[in-house]
Amino acid sequence: MAKKTGNTCTGLVFIIGALCMCLRDFSPAIVGRLTPLAGRSAPMSLRGKMAMRQGPPETSSEDKAEAEKRKLAAKQLADKRPRLAPIPMPFGDVSLDLSMMSYNQFVPRMYNMCKGLGFRKGKILPSIGFCSDENQGYPTILITKHFGAYPFNHGYIGGIMALDRHGPHAGHADDVVLVHAPHVGFEPDLQVYGTYRRRQIAANADSGDMQMSGTCGKVVGVLQPYIDTYNALLGRIRVKVEGEEVLISLSRLLLPSDERSAEDLAISLQFDKLLEEGALQNPYLRQSSSSIFRASESFAEKFKQIMSSEELSDEGVVEGGWYSLKNSKLTHLLTPDMFTFVKAPEKLQGEEHRLERSLLPNLPEVFTSPYDNELSASLICMQSEFDRSVHSVAAEPAYKGKNLMLISGLNIDVSPDQELQEAFPTTMFLPWAAYVQLKDGSRRVIEQSELVSELFSHSTENEDAIDMEESIRELFVRKRSRITFFDSNTNKKKAAQVL
Repeated sequence: MAKKTGNTCTGLVFIIGALCMCLRDFSPAIVGRLTPLAGRSAPMSLRGKMAMRQGPPETSSEDKAEAEKRKLAAKQLADKRPRLAPIPMPFGDVSLDLSMMSYNQFVPRMYNMCKGLGFRKGKILPSIGFCSDENQGYPTILITKHFGAYPFNHGYIGGIMALDRHGPHAGHADDVVLVHAPHVGFEPDLQVYGTYRRRQIAANADSGDMQMSGTCGKVVGVLQPYIDTYNALLGRIRVKVEGEEVLISLSRLLLPSDERSAEDLAISLQFDKLLEEGALQNPYLRQSSSSIFRASESFAEKFKQIMSSEELSDEGVVEGGWYSLKNSKLTHLLTPDMFTFVKAPEKLQGEEHRLERSLLPNLPEVFTSPYDNELSASLICMQSEFDRSVHSVAAEPAYKGKNLMLISGLNIDVSPDQELQEAFPTTMFLPWAAYVQLKDGSRRVIEQSELVSELFSHSTENEDAIDMEESIRELFVRKRSRITFFDSNTNKKKAAQVL
């Protein structure tokens, strides 16, 4: 029996060791197709902005050495020159360059940042606001390792925050940390976001390649009906030059109709941006299934410029010299201010549709931006949920008198190589913003550039991290407590037999 137990212990230790492996460092390929940029400045240290004690604290030689290391790290980051422009988003631009860090670097830095703010070893309970996907396991394990506690759960599928769980979370610890992160897959070979190679899916019978699947699947599922509707819209708008005029042909399905107002999902065109003034009431020509209108001055000018400067392919060309906006060189003519998506309100009720509600008003920008739809949608979720969560935790009575940090970002799951199927993906963390609320009542929001600088200035070494292998091994030598039940009929405690 002793020999059998020893083998089991060794096996489990090996498994846990595999779970705790360090992942590959960040590769510049992950940022994909973005725009070059000039420079960046380093913000002031957070520690200098939030005083933790009354009066000047005594400074030990170790503190002085740590301060010098942090100062050097801040200078090193400030000296780096970003090559990529930030991505414009509804709640502010998001920088990908010189911002991301692998999880095995992010988590210890976050822990050390918390300790620098006065959070105490052994008194911190983390909570995660992650999606339910299996490839979020490695970040969860690392948080457990560095904070010494398995995290509480503040997450719904898709990276939506469950903001009705603050009370139980606050009741379990003196200091609390909430880590919120929706996620998006990244396929390095294809250089695209929104997909991920899963070894749990059977390989392609012909090629032997592991199968790709959407990541985050919830985001992909929400987007798909809107993508289909948007692509159909592009095919129903046709353009051509006739003489000096630019004409636009619109399918009758796009024109105002009381019968179509009750559809579950539809697109509403802003005709004043697309057509010349009064054109809707006075078409150039009415046809059996469409109407032809004169284009607005700005639209006509842009189309003529394309026609004069580029040779358009046959993509999207229809009879009569009309060009569909499905032509890749014409798609951008439909700008986000020209259309909106409309969905029946009763189809958007409940927490299960919160992600869709947050994305809906921003979808024209998502589909017309130069970035992958899944990346843009995940960033919107990240931003909107942080905004919602800040107001929620700041007003939560259960968090009063506690040290609290809410940090929000994006988990980027790098798809594993075809030949090397790791147990977990290389997961990168893109910090967005943080909210800090301390016992003394001070509170503030930390924006992205300052948050990145603050995290980067902290060490990736954590002397408080638990040894996962030793913790599992200790389970086999610990004396097991008896599980008892009180029998009110006999007024005696009875012990259950454990197999």
